[in-house]
Amino acid sequence: MMVEEFEFYRKVRANYCNVSFMMWFTYRLSHRHSKTATARGAFSCGVNAHTQTLEYTIQLKSEPIGRPYSESGTFLFPSVYEEIPQQVIEYENYPIHKQRYRVPITYDWHEFVRSGARSGINVHTMQALLGKWKLRGKGEDFVDAKLKVTKLQFDW
Repeated sequence: MMVEEFEFYRKVRANYCNVSFMMWFTYRLSHRHSKTATARGAFSCGVNAHTQTLEYTIQLKSEPIGRPYSESGTFLFPSVYEEIPQQVIEYENYPIHKQRYRVPITYDWHEFVRSGARSGINVHTMQALLGKWKLRGKGEDFVDAKLKVTKLQFDW
């Protein structure tokens, strides 16, 4: 079944605008203890007809995360976990993936768009995205909370 390029553009915008997903991740609370948090997100897929690419952008907002100051360890290996005041991880219209499409569109374009979403928005890419986020400590310095994405689920 062949779809014209303009119709493809219209259908992609209509069907794949603000598709929601959930992300579960952990962060280090104290020595040997991690806490699970969730983030709600949505992706939108747009068509750039000039370059014949699908462009995926995401919005992501986590629940508030934070931790108290704690220390633990032995004489040789002390561990200090700086306080992290309550804060939210948030991305708005962040470009996450681009994928070229072929013309004429004689293939299953729904599966093509979904496979692009799955390859561009997955545990590995979201882990890299969380790696770019800097959590602020109590003294406005950056603190590593050892964020780790554990699961991602789309609401098709």
